[in-house]
Amino acid sequence: MLTDKIIVGTAESPLHLRADPDLTGAWISSKSRWCDARWVFDNPTPGAHSSSSIIYWSVLLPDGRFLTDPEHRILLGWLRRFVWSLLAAPGNSVSLAPGSMGDLSVGVRRFARWLVSRGYGWPKELDNAAIDSFVSDLPSLLLEDDDSDDEHELSFSAVRSALRVPVLLWQQGEALVATGIEPMPAEPFDGKSAKEIAASITKNVAGWIKPLPDEVAIPILNRAAWFLGGPSEDVLRLQSECLQAWSAPPRRRIYKGQSGQLGLGTRKECQLAAAKAFRFSILPGETVPWHSPLEQRVEKNKETRTTMQQVRFLVQALRDAAVIILQSTGGMRISEICGLPAGVNLETGLPICVRTEQSVTGLNELFICRTLLAKTEETPRDQDWILGMRPNGNTDLPLAVRALIVLDRLLAPYRALLGSDRLLVWFSAEQGLSKSAAGVAPVNAASLRRGIRCFIADWVDLSGLPNESAHKVEDNDLVPWRKSKGRIIKTHMFRKMWASFALNVDPRLLPVIQMQFHHLNQVMTEGGYIGGNRLQVAPLSSVQAQQTNLLMFEMAQGRSVAAGRMGDQLERHIGELRERTKGKPMADAWRETVRFVNDYDLRLWFAPHGKCLPLVPPAMRCHEIAATTSWLNREPNYATRDPSVCAGCSCFVLDARHKGFWEDRYVHNWLSYRQSELMGIPGKFRVIRERAYQAKALLGRIGADTAPLDDQVEAQLKKMGHAA
Repeated sequence: MLTDKIIVGTAESPLHLRADPDLTGAWISSKSRWCDARWVFDNPTPGAHSSSSIIYWSVLLPDGRFLTDPEHRILLGWLRRFVWSLLAAPGNSVSLAPGSMGDLSVGVRRFARWLVSRGYGWPKELDNAAIDSFVSDLPSLLLEDDDSDDEHELSFSAVRSALRVPVLLWQQGEALVATGIEPMPAEPFDGKSAKEIAASITKNVAGWIKPLPDEVAIPILNRAAWFLGGPSEDVLRLQSECLQAWSAPPRRRIYKGQSGQLGLGTRKECQLAAAKAFRFSILPGETVPWHSPLEQRVEKNKETRTTMQQVRFLVQALRDAAVIILQSTGGMRISEICGLPAGVNLETGLPICVRTEQSVTGLNELFICRTLLAKTEETPRDQDWILGMRPNGNTDLPLAVRALIVLDRLLAPYRALLGSDRLLVWFSAEQGLSKSAAGVAPVNAASLRRGIRCFIADWVDLSGLPNESAHKVEDNDLVPWRKSKGRIIKTHMFRKMWASFALNVDPRLLPVIQMQFHHLNQVMTEGGYIGGNRLQVAPLSSVQAQQTNLLMFEMAQGRSVAAGRMGDQLERHIGELRERTKGKPMADAWRETVRFVNDYDLRLWFAPHGKCLPLVPPAMRCHEIAATTSWLNREPNYATRDPSVCAGCSCFVLDARHKGFWEDRYVHNWLSYRQSELMGIPGKFRVIRERAYQAKALLGRIGADTAPLDDQVEAQLKKMGHAA
């Protein structure tokens, strides 16, 4: 019986009103029953694609279970009744067409995931505060669901489709009451349409998406960088010895009647022996190897891994660490990483996709990666990405270049099996190291994302995270990260991490990464190299908006004090935002701050030493020095901007995020001046003294205690005097 006939035939006893036992074998179409994992509706529209008429119930939820699992029986039950009521008893008297069920399925899937992530179980719990949280979470929810590479691809239709579900749920209140299910307590969105809310979200998407907390970002990046150091050489050596043992095991004595062929059992035995005999290195500063010898079987994340599975997981971990580094220090999207070519230039020793160029000043060497851009283009084209920079004559490689070299070496045996010229491949076999083309596959974005999440869960310890980050925009923002072991990461977050650190170097990073990001900052200063790549500009612009919102939010909350001449003005005029956010839950206050910043078109420009808010463009000292002053200026003149120039500018803003820079500047200059005093030549160091005084004054304005810094200077002087 077709769907429309079933609806008519059950009109006196609609399916959504029946008891659970009566629904077990009930048909909802000619193809599906009530308890099936998917509902395939009969669509009378000629030529319609079957996918437009399917509701999928086997949805993977944030807790790692499926909606069809017994643990979610209640949620699945009322969602099914809700969907069927839209056909059999629509609240607006207009039944949904079977051809619209595909779009509804996507919306219901996202809504179910959000319900579980927030701990909601029934419609009656979805009050205005809950719906506001749904709106706030929606951009991240959509990116997670679609596994999109870039937040700027968040479409109006996707947002509207998701927002439509709570609207329909409110519409079906009476139908749900008839089933014994209490309805939503209030109309969602204060009566606004899903279309209106969707337009607001897609317009200001950068502000709605929350920044990745430093408490999560820094340990992930540090661990990935650590893996590319000494551990990477061990993993490469382990893989080589295992493959060598398989391909050329010691030949046994051949007895009469034997063929002399090396058997599969012999190869496995020799490879296993090589893996068990392998000993990992002791890294500098450590006393024991970074990894214990490989055992016959180990328990890891509630699963048992054999020796060769352990080898494979180490190889995969190294690959995933390298991909994390490429995204987080190069800003590339997953789709561009998938398109990277394999091979090394024998003349330069660099990957064939990397070239070097001289900077505008001629003082530095730029590393530029070329990859194929296809996702947003009608015709695929090449795109350049800045991977880093080093002073001329220096031999250090940017970490992203090191990652490419490691990937080329690591995956060469498996590319040969496939005959692939792409840098990355994926392991499709469940056991050990792949030996044939059947065990490997061309890489895709989804497989890389899974690997990255596994790397974080296996190698990055987030168990010690507090409940809340230092720069929280909602309560208990770190709890989901701790509970999921970081598996809620989205790869677009690494691009925001790249942009955040490129704009404002974080001193807690490993020195090599800090150097990398500092060089990226110089690249932007030296001549707009990054500006030539709109895909690198996009995350910078997004993070710029996020950080502007965050500064204003924390000032309004009384959690941050701003210094500098513009900072003083912000402190005097922050009252309006404080009034707009007064008494509101933190998540609501964040959204109100986003609206406030957008209303007044506030935009900060970043540097390691502070921020620039050019509300009065003619007053910008950097442009005054360069003779480029104009009312049209909306960003600093990078060529003349430096700490001393900015500190006296009326556009300068300083807060606690720049504390490390000014502490280093104070110690360095005060130490030099104190040395000049001891040498009897302080008059020649007056400029140095003024820099120290300036740094100390600014630190005092943001509440920093400089007494420990004075102690540090005196201790260094004593040490230097002792050495003399």
